[in-house]
Amino acid sequence: MPVTLKIETRELENGITVIELGGRIALGRESTNIEPAVVGAIKTGAKMIILDLTAVSHIDSTGIGIMAYCFGKATQAGTELRISGTKTNVLDVFRITRLVHVVPFFPNVDSALQGNGRLV
Repeated sequence: MPVTLKIETRELENGITVIELGGRIALGRESTNIEPAVVGAIKTGAKMIILDLTAVSHIDSTGIGIMAYCFGKATQAGTELRISGTKTNVLDVFRITRLVHVVPFFPNVDSALQGNGRLV
């Protein structure tokens, strides 16, 4: 049985939104819900969005495309987007695609909030 994708959004102070993702970010209907979550945070005035991938077990090329699209949308809107909590197997996919050189990656949400401890 496939693991469903979990998406939970929480707004912190100072215009920071954390979007927690869990499960698999892969080809399929559920992954298309990530983009509206990011765009919604931008529309409500988020100055920074942290995509917390701590509970993500797998990402494929579709997921990489979604992350790149979300980064582009955030950048166009003047919103900073950071990714935190990637497990080794998930981070390796980002490294292979070289997206780690575009999007800032952090070990956890706290370091992403502080802007220190960048992984790559």
